[in-house]
Amino acid sequence: MDEQSTEHRPLALFELLDESGIGLIDSSAGLLDERERRLVVGAANFHALAAPGQLLRIIVLRGPWGTFPALTDRTVHHIEWAGDREAVGSMVLRSVVQPLNAVARPTSILGLVVDVGGGTKFGTLYRSLPGWQGQVRRTARSLAPIQFDALRQLRTDVVERLLAGRGVKRRASTRLNRSTRPGGTSGPPAVLFGLHWLELGGAERWALDTIQMAADAGATPIVITDRESNNPWITKPELASALVVPLTHPMDPATEAAFLNGLLETFDIRGIHVHHNAWLYQRLPWLRAVRPDIPVIDSLHIREWRTGGFVDTAVRLSSAIDTHHVVSPALRDYMIGRQGLPAEKIKLATLANLTTDNSITMDRQLGIDGPFTVVFVGRFAQQKRPYLFLRLAARLREHAPGKFRFVMHGDGELADEVHLLKARFGLDALQIRGPEIPVAHTLAEADVVVICSDNEGLTLTSFEATAAGVPVVSTDVGSQVSLTADGLLCPRHPYRFLDAATTKVIAMMTSPDQRKSWLDEQVVKATAFAKLPLARPWVRDLYQGWLR
Repeated sequence: MDEQSTEHRPLALFELLDESGIGLIDSSAGLLDERERRLVVGAANFHALAAPGQLLRIIVLRGPWGTFPALTDRTVHHIEWAGDREAVGSMVLRSVVQPLNAVARPTSILGLVVDVGGGTKFGTLYRSLPGWQGQVRRTARSLAPIQFDALRQLRTDVVERLLAGRGVKRRASTRLNRSTRPGGTSGPPAVLFGLHWLELGGAERWALDTIQMAADAGATPIVITDRESNNPWITKPELASALVVPLTHPMDPATEAAFLNGLLETFDIRGIHVHHNAWLYQRLPWLRAVRPDIPVIDSLHIREWRTGGFVDTAVRLSSAIDTHHVVSPALRDYMIGRQGLPAEKIKLATLANLTTDNSITMDRQLGIDGPFTVVFVGRFAQQKRPYLFLRLAARLREHAPGKFRFVMHGDGELADEVHLLKARFGLDALQIRGPEIPVAHTLAEADVVVICSDNEGLTLTSFEATAAGVPVVSTDVGSQVSLTADGLLCPRHPYRFLDAATTKVIAMMTSPDQRKSWLDEQVVKATAFAKLPLARPWVRDLYQGWLR
């Protein structure tokens, strides 16, 4: 599933002033692994931009396994650290970012301490819930995840009913002349990207694709992430020519403004593309006020229950965004029909060909001579509800012992829970596979794919399963109806989902004709969906227009 990482030296906006620091940015020295090295370079670039021309002394720490980096937040200005942190090394460097109206180079040194964290533990919202209430929720959820989820879904129903019909309050528009370009720079052309984090995920796959397209078009991609993460994908080859800055919070407001000013002065930013980044969304009005000529788009995948998530954030800030890219008809209808945004601001362009070529395999042999293989493919995260798949597997095994085989393909913050529940349910016939194994291998063995998510936009797994000739049982959420056979859509509520999914999987195991009928309907829907505009050519043309 993962491509090989690249050893390409990251873009640096600083120069080293002491040879001892080479080991922190040169992978051959062995002080840091490639992921840690990229984090250090990203932190150094941030501080070089925030303090143009400044001399910097950076001490690099490594934390115990499972701790997250601290690269740009206020703690980096503290020159003491916890006893469980290892000091890996230090370096003295000079920012090569040109300060405005600079008369002379500074002689004082700004001292910073950055922490690359420990290991590649996945980020999680549950980990970040504060205080005793967060601890109670985490404990209750870990002891009884399905019951806890049932309560969450009831709460969702109540809140969604209260919010039904309400429009999102929008920010006032900015009255600026966008035809002129104030200031300007002679720096290299660039496209600014905002990402959630650099971890396994469908939105992140699409974001990397757009970053590569910007690089191919001749731009320097500037990639900002804003979520607590060890960023295991920071070594991806698509980021080889990018300036990657993983932000950690809370940051000093003056430092934030200095960082953005540094970007605007150093690079000729031709456009902004936001992919699920709350920090960059909230700074769009400032960027529009400073540089009203820069075009802004965002890519929207999924509307979150209760809060609206990034979709409602985009609606709120629509006056600072030129085009909202949506990946499904359901989101298009929400933005235009329910929120009243102008149709010309909404671009429906699907990700149908992001991980497949839209060809469909139909000559598969069903697993009728061996166990019927039921598969889960996706991130082990609360949204995907892997615990429901495990309970479904237990039900199917009880119904027909020895008739089923199960595969869970993925990884994520709930990996420990997945292994624990597998043992608790006695699921010896269930195999867990990591992202190092291609998904195509798992789909080649599958007789059915089950999507248990409590919320989705339109899953890449659905496209991949259809291309492999595998029917999909899915919760009826987001725009899953666009690709899933009507008879294989299941309720969102956990117990109702388990009842419906059990019935449908058993029907497919016992009746190959019924399975084929549902698969045929799925293929018809996929074929119709494939005729919608695709995101890749639209974004490629857009970037080329920005870079003319």
